[in-house]
Amino acid sequence: MSGQNSDDLCSHLLKLSKEIRFAGIIDRMGSLVSGGMKDGIQSLEKGEESLKLYLGYAINNIMREDFDSAFGKVLYSISEREKIKLATFPYGDNILLVSMSRNSPHPTIVQNILEILRE
Repeated sequence: MSGQNSDDLCSHLLKLSKEIRFAGIIDRMGSLVSGGMKDGIQSLEKGEESLKLYLGYAINNIMREDFDSAFGKVLYSISEREKIKLATFPYGDNILLVSMSRNSPHPTIVQNILEILRE
């Protein structure tokens, strides 16, 4: 997870690819603790919808931990939607959420993020 703090990590990830729209750290309660949208990019969700999105990812992350002993720890999770792709990565006790454009080369982006997290 390197010596960088979470704000530096999110800034670095936003520069990793032009396809990345958002990089943020969400705590176990679903609160955004650092990061945000790339400059010049509009969020697709409005106002309080972000809070529901973050809380949903936090709950899913906690529930997946129940299966760690059987399947091993989650390395990442990705969901592809009609307008966007969303990837989550464990980040200590928190979650790294990255959104990218629908046509992004997500396998490459995911591998690059995993390498950065391993540093």
